[in-house]
Amino acid sequence: MKGKTVLLLHGFASSANSSKAQFLRDRFKAHPEAQFRAIDFNPTPQDFQYTTVTGWINRLRQYLLEHDLAKVSLIGSSMGALTAVNYAHRFGGVEKMLLLAPAFFWLSGGLGELGLEEWRKAGAVPVLHYAFEREIPVRYDLEADGRLYQTPVAPAAPTTIVHGRRDDVVPIEGSRVYAARFHDQVQLIEVDSDHRLSDQMELIWQQVQTFLLGVPS
Repeated sequence: MKGKTVLLLHGFASSANSSKAQFLRDRFKAHPEAQFRAIDFNPTPQDFQYTTVTGWINRLRQYLLEHDLAKVSLIGSSMGALTAVNYAHRFGGVEKMLLLAPAFFWLSGGLGELGLEEWRKAGAVPVLHYAFEREIPVRYDLEADGRLYQTPVAPAAPTTIVHGRRDDVVPIEGSRVYAARFHDQVQLIEVDSDHRLSDQMELIWQQVQTFLLGVPS
């Protein structure tokens, strides 16, 4: 465990101060040998307005280079998981990935063709950002860029998935298909929960310890 660095990649419309981030920061205090960091992909409302998957991947790349982090483990939540998998596939340097309610391909926010066309014509649509506690207009660039990520990429590191069977934001079927396709690298843990997984934090922490940090169970 000595020298291990674990990065949390939050989900869409979330932040580095999410409930998951706060929970993990508190728990990592018991493991001073390991370093935990949470990256904020939307430090300002303007960042959120122009957010894209490619932008998140580039921000993660910049963060790792600036902090001289050659080997890390990633915890990716929802869109953060999409970022994690594509970053690892593109750049490497990732030891393990723990993915929470992951999106393995772009889902267009669950919008149908009519909603997407209205978004395109308007140029931006208001989205509630939980950290800023207000609606912020998110540009159609997010959808246009997201279409570059419609095909799941192979895992570039051993991966554990925790996904709720009642997830109505990112359906669990995507995780089932991904885990079955890459069964030699991927373990899927199905739980009776929704997209937030807020009632599964103890299980998530257990996976952080045993899978990411290598602490004996």
